[in-house]
Amino acid sequence: MTQITGSCRGWVDESGSNESLDPGSYILAATICPIDIETSVRETMIRLSPHGSAKLHWHDEDDPHRRTIITAVSELHLIHLVVVRAHHLDERPERRRRKCLEQLIPQLETLSVTDLVLESRGRADNKKDVDMLNALRSQHRVTASLVRHEIGRREPLLAIPDAVCGAVTAMRIGNSSYRSILGEQLTMIEI
Repeated sequence: MTQITGSCRGWVDESGSNESLDPGSYILAATICPIDIETSVRETMIRLSPHGSAKLHWHDEDDPHRRTIITAVSELHLIHLVVVRAHHLDERPERRRRKCLEQLIPQLETLSVTDLVLESRGRADNKKDVDMLNALRSQHRVTASLVRHEIGRREPLLAIPDAVCGAVTAMRIGNSSYRSILGEQLTMIEI
């Protein structure tokens, strides 16, 4: 895994995989970004956003622009940690998310990330994320991690884990080209 030094924040987004080709899979990606370069990274992501678009979103882009996005992300030299919950067709998406967070948050803490920013899913669902963090704290699996939520269209840094989720989804259904661009910057855990 690539090494990053200094104070870092984790930027987190999620995605379901392709239901017809990878049914029941849930992908949670975190991008670890040093706080002191967030402004320049944010500017990079704004430049990649299509003109007039409120949000850069992997799903809405065509293949050439996806390659441009993932190449730009790789050139930022950040760490990306992805947890995939697969082969649990009977589970609801919220349980898959909790299981991914159970793995992701302690892993991020071992990388000295104590501040997490997750894409907002609405007040009730955001509370579920905070409750999950509090449960991990009460189990002594994490210490001082903080979680806050941001609206994706207002925070360009959330486009990075969105793109990483897209690259992992593509790999899971047979196209590893985006994933290979990220190389050792991306670590995946399947649960």
